[in-house]
Amino acid sequence: MSNYQLHANETTVSIPRIITVDSVNYYEILVKCGQIMWTVNHRYRDFAELHDRLVSERGVSKDKLPPKKVLGNKSPTFLKKRQEALEQYLKEMLIFLKVTMPREFVEFLDFHRYDIIFLVQHLACSLFLRGDAFLAKSKKYGFSVLELYAISERLKIPCPPTEAACSNYNFSHILDFCAQLETIIVLPTKNSLPTILYDDDTDKYIPHALHKPIGSSNLIPVQLRYELSVFKVLRNLIIYGVPTENIQNVGALRETLSRIEVYKSETKQICQIALCDNVHKDAAEDELDKSKQWKNLRHAVFKENQLTVIDRTIRLFPSVKDLVLDKNKLESIAHLSHLNNLQVLSLRCNRIAQCTNWHVQLGNLVTLNLSQNRIRLLEGLAKLYSLVNLDLSCNLIDDINEIDYIGNLPLLENLRLMGNPVAGGVDYRARVLSRFGDRLQEIYLDNEKGNQTEYDMALVLSALRISAQKSHRKLHSLLEPTGTTDTALTTGDDEQADDTERAGTSGGASR
Repeated sequence: MSNYQLHANETTVSIPRIITVDSVNYYEILVKCGQIMWTVNHRYRDFAELHDRLVSERGVSKDKLPPKKVLGNKSPTFLKKRQEALEQYLKEMLIFLKVTMPREFVEFLDFHRYDIIFLVQHLACSLFLRGDAFLAKSKKYGFSVLELYAISERLKIPCPPTEAACSNYNFSHILDFCAQLETIIVLPTKNSLPTILYDDDTDKYIPHALHKPIGSSNLIPVQLRYELSVFKVLRNLIIYGVPTENIQNVGALRETLSRIEVYKSETKQICQIALCDNVHKDAAEDELDKSKQWKNLRHAVFKENQLTVIDRTIRLFPSVKDLVLDKNKLESIAHLSHLNNLQVLSLRCNRIAQCTNWHVQLGNLVTLNLSQNRIRLLEGLAKLYSLVNLDLSCNLIDDINEIDYIGNLPLLENLRLMGNPVAGGVDYRARVLSRFGDRLQEIYLDNEKGNQTEYDMALVLSALRISAQKSHRKLHSLLEPTGTTDTALTTGDDEQADDTERAGTSGGASR
């Protein structure tokens, strides 16, 4: 980002070409300030309006601007001469106004969009005029990376003369405003939120507006680092499409933040968020101390990123209750046993195929969303005794006997299985409800309670199944040697019971 205060002597303006749009000629002005450059397009009319203000308010000589011409103003020769004359005019004005840099000249050349000092002053003036009214209505505000970078850099430099001359541009207006905000949204550019939110879901994610230049400049959002120390009472931090590693200093956020949301970034590991302001993300075990903990964080939403693993830095969120990891690339879970307060876990749209012994990590879980994964077997969920809500929709479950593993969960009330192969079977609802025994009337299956017909059929199927299991065990006790394993018996019970259940269902259907 440019810094005119530092690079005033290196700042240049030129008009490299004329752009014609709908028969209207625009002069493309190229501004260079240090290593930063951008373009801005203006008609001759804009030059005339600027000149009138400079003449009346800044003492500029009236004859400096090339005169207006009514006839022949479309000829290439005339346009070329005017282009050269307007370029010379801008160069002279830049020299004449070098120290004062009046607001009208700053905005004409778009310094307020791409320069640290002038962008901050523009924002300060806006907050001076409307900040109090805005805060009275809401303590939520969206910042572009460019704005946060400018604020961060402004903290490092002394007060510029142009700011001291007018109280409206005082940096303190921004600091006061930020110190009162409770929620901020960080965006690649100011108007990039709709693009990010409504992008089509694709397996290969291409970040929006992150690697593209901002406006007509050569500034790239992903290259801009910023700090958040100016936000003193922030409770909610929402980041769209911006790398969390770009945060240099989180300030007091580890103490105040209760909710963090990170969407559509290139984040691959939790450490890129938990240790966002650490230079070394692969901190040693003894470095994961309490000073790095997000002590009051209750809700963490890391959705539509590139997460492939839940690394050990997840323990830096010890108080989190809700963890949303939807639409990532996770194949398993890890280190969640450190989250003793975790009650809600959403892993929708990942690549999970197995849930082996998940009760070891998720002992207190109340709600689990595993929809749109690759799960076939449910044995790993059999001991999640605190589970109330379970979403397994759109997986690969094709065996009705897998429901037995969750049918004995004492608190389970809401179960979603739609979109699985098993849901396409005859009397699917009754067959599933039959696996819950006496609790079948407490279960909401696919968001609906059963009706009386389903309950009656479920009770019949349950009775047939129990009877078949007893008969099978008795037969085995008479015929099999004493060395027969319980596993073999159980497997035989399930197979025979399932055959009996299908026969009962077919019989009911035929009747």
